[in-house]
Amino acid sequence: MITERAMLAAVHISIWTAVKHDRKVSRDVADQHGAHQGAGRYNKQLLRGADKLDELRTLAGQIRQYFYRITLPWSDEGFRLLPANFYFDLMARMREFEATFEQGVESFLRVYPQYIEQVKPELNGLFREEDYPVAEKLRTKFGLKVEILPIPTGADFRVQMSAEEHARVSREIDANVRESLSRGTEDLWRRVREAVAHMVDRLNEPESRFHGSLVTNVLDIVEILPRLNVNGDADLNRFADQIKERLCNYSAQDLKKHDLLRVTTAADAANIVAQMDDVLRGREGSETVVGPTADDIFTRMSAFMEAPATV
Repeated sequence: MITERAMLAAVHISIWTAVKHDRKVSRDVADQHGAHQGAGRYNKQLLRGADKLDELRTLAGQIRQYFYRITLPWSDEGFRLLPANFYFDLMARMREFEATFEQGVESFLRVYPQYIEQVKPELNGLFREEDYPVAEKLRTKFGLKVEILPIPTGADFRVQMSAEEHARVSREIDANVRESLSRGTEDLWRRVREAVAHMVDRLNEPESRFHGSLVTNVLDIVEILPRLNVNGDADLNRFADQIKERLCNYSAQDLKKHDLLRVTTAADAANIVAQMDDVLRGREGSETVVGPTADDIFTRMSAFMEAPATV
């Protein structure tokens, strides 16, 4: 059962924004232009050049990146599917992150008064002492924690209602779980196909600059994929083995130096992408396959590639 192979996890990170809505300035601007009071709002940047705060934001991005790497999409509420075999990895890594995060908060608070003094001349008439929380209160605006929940099942649903209604709700819960698992499988297909397709694009441009990550990113994905493949998609595991065997034996530097090696590796990568596409197309209309259709994946991958990057 999936409830024995995976769980739900969420990482909650809070960092002081150092932004303040100045109601007085917003009203003054609206009055000056004869506009409605709700026509706009002026937000002040309370700190500038606060490198210790920037370091915490960077760390938050690194934490999220790690968390997304070892989990799969699940819901819109922040929870993601965590394979059981990653639980101890996650907890150990999060303990390291928490220690670094706490140290970063204390480092920021030590120089917090200096940052305030630095920004006073820049804000000038906009500066308000009351906009800046005292250190003890400010500390509460930072936080990092992991939340773990079991995967829901229809059998766990216990509410007083008619047997017919209980059965209907249980079926809906189980259907939602299956749909979420399908999204996780889709995400794995996207990750693998995107990485290999990127390799094809780069290797087909002889003058392009190769970074070490051209190969290491692909290797990282295929090595972690079997542990993420909680749905047991045999095709995904098969492609992971193929990719590792055929595309990850040489470094990016080797591929850059040797034209024949680059061309043959590009051909191998393109062939694997084509095989993946064939498998996905072959699944269309099959009721026994849990997962998205090829067109679904292509459409969503296009949207993913076109969307602006976020942290």
